[in-house]
Amino acid sequence: MRTVLDARTSSGYGSRSRRGIHSVLDVETALAAADTAARLRDRLAAGERISGPAARRALTAAIQAPRFEGRTVTQKFAKQAAGYLARDGLVLFDNPDASLICVFKRDNALCEPGPDATAPNQFDCRPGCRNAVRLDSHANELLKETDRINQLAALSPQPLARRLRVVAEQYRATADTHHATAQPAEALS
Repeated sequence: MRTVLDARTSSGYGSRSRRGIHSVLDVETALAAADTAARLRDRLAAGERISGPAARRALTAAIQAPRFEGRTVTQKFAKQAAGYLARDGLVLFDNPDASLICVFKRDNALCEPGPDATAPNQFDCRPGCRNAVRLDSHANELLKETDRINQLAALSPQPLARRLRVVAEQYRATADTHHATAQPAEALS
């Protein structure tokens, strides 16, 4: 939504306030980020291991993130949400398409966010980003996707099958790297 609704075309849209729909997006984004932090805490407590260059920052962000248990969303809450998202390097964004969590820090992001961005360009997530964190469940998802792609490659014409196998091997290598480098949360504390 942030990509589609840039500030030039949507300022004041759907509201009489100066921020318009962007304050609604901030609230929804902050709630999703807090939910991601809560899920990360729960998964680590259940014994999943974590890997990636931003693993320590992810742990810090998960510990510091508030747990959202329902509340009335007031204008004050919208301002708090914008403040929460402005914590560069300590906000967690789930990216199921890339099978990772982004601990968004603008200076490290390979997705080339704008200078005032408070969220990553999740559609442009790139391998090797220093904001990436994976859990065992993410690596297992990649392995399942590897199997699915290899099955598809077996039924595809040769040129397409080669490209599919390359993608499958990249996914397998990413999962193998996670399994080789992952640590329990206690080891990073």
